[in-house]
Amino acid sequence: MNLPNKITVFRFICIPFMLAAALINFEYHWTVTFVIYLIGCISDKLDGEIARRRNLITDFGKLFDPLADKAFMLSAFLVLINLGWHTELVIILMMIREFLVAGVRMAASVEGETIPANIFGKLKTLLQMIAAGVAFFILAFMERKLEINIGAKGFNAPQFLEIYCTIAFWITGIVTFISGLKYLKDGWHLIKTK
Repeated sequence: MNLPNKITVFRFICIPFMLAAALINFEYHWTVTFVIYLIGCISDKLDGEIARRRNLITDFGKLFDPLADKAFMLSAFLVLINLGWHTELVIILMMIREFLVAGVRMAASVEGETIPANIFGKLKTLLQMIAAGVAFFILAFMERKLEINIGAKGFNAPQFLEIYCTIAFWITGIVTFISGLKYLKDGWHLIKTK
């Protein structure tokens, strides 16, 4: 297994540690959550860069890198939903998009085709990382600076953070869904009834 693929596997490994840090209420658990989240996001950028620069692109990487991204980001969003903020519909839209794109890509691979990433897909990934990252940063900053206890179930969580998450999640969710429609349009010839 080459280095980019090891980094991809590492991102999968980050998920249970991020969930444990977020859901187990110990001192500075949001700071630990934010650090793990940041490491996961950096690994996402790192594995792709190394694979392209060293020409280490493999079938494993093509399949598991996007799966690692999706699993990592959806885990982060589910942590924030667990705080009690009602953004479940946005997550459902994002999950529909991810299954849709995975299906189109599988159909393309069966036909020996590749559907390249589009600008909406790249923007979607960036917005998802920023939306969750800023929320984790605010939680970490508040628990360290103000010495307040923000529990895993949202105890004492500031209302402005709920407002931020609602707005950020919806913007991200809409861009995510649009990117899914673009993938569907690009791959429609592979799945339409003949």
